[in-house]
Amino acid sequence: MSPITTHSLMFQRPKGTGTYAPSDILHAVLAVLDLEGLDDAGCNKLAENQLHPAEKSRLASFRHDRRRKSFICGRLAAKAALKAYFPGIDPQSIEIGSGVFDQPIIAGGGDDVQGMSVSLSHSDRFAVALVFHRAHPLGIDVDLPTMKDVPAILDGIAPDVRKMFRSIDLDDHGVACLLWVARESLAKTITTGMMTPLELYAPSSIERKGLGFEVRYANFGQYRTIIWPGVQGWLGLTLPDQTEFDPASLSWA
Repeated sequence: MSPITTHSLMFQRPKGTGTYAPSDILHAVLAVLDLEGLDDAGCNKLAENQLHPAEKSRLASFRHDRRRKSFICGRLAAKAALKAYFPGIDPQSIEIGSGVFDQPIIAGGGDDVQGMSVSLSHSDRFAVALVFHRAHPLGIDVDLPTMKDVPAILDGIAPDVRKMFRSIDLDDHGVACLLWVARESLAKTITTGMMTPLELYAPSSIERKGLGFEVRYANFGQYRTIIWPGVQGWLGLTLPDQTEFDPASLSWA
């Protein structure tokens, strides 16, 4: 059984919000790599068959096994998402490089891949990659903060934000998970990383949506984040606020 699953995501925009060229910018692919049972030998074997020569060269510069594995798994997830988006593409022809803010960028792969972007994230259990057109910015994050992480994540939260969390009946660990993946996925979407003061990512509203949550922001009204809770990890997807997407169309346990 393959450790990688892919999900085709289809978005919609309200009429009158613009014209798009190419017309398929409202399509994205999410790849999820389950790291359970994937040992270093299996990881290295997959890397040999999937990574671009420049990625292999960069991999050779890493000294620590944990850093090597996170690099490989992120790239494997990205290649799986690209192959699902562009069937028949050679994953070794594409490099997932880094921009000036260390954000992942796609290079190579031919004309079809030009204009595409990728968002990466990993936790102890999962590596995920989201491939999408840069004309429709998105960001992804997966994580499962430990109980030891909770005080630091919740430190300094404003009273009005704490009131929002009380209204959705989450314990402190759930609040920390939600807040963390929301911040991270938004930061990746706007290419700031976590280099910006955390209070700028403050939510303006938090609502339950089906089995998950929806977060909007006081300082970034053009975006919202959909969050799926999970026993092994919480998943956050940031997207343009006017973009329509049904959370139930993505299965996340």
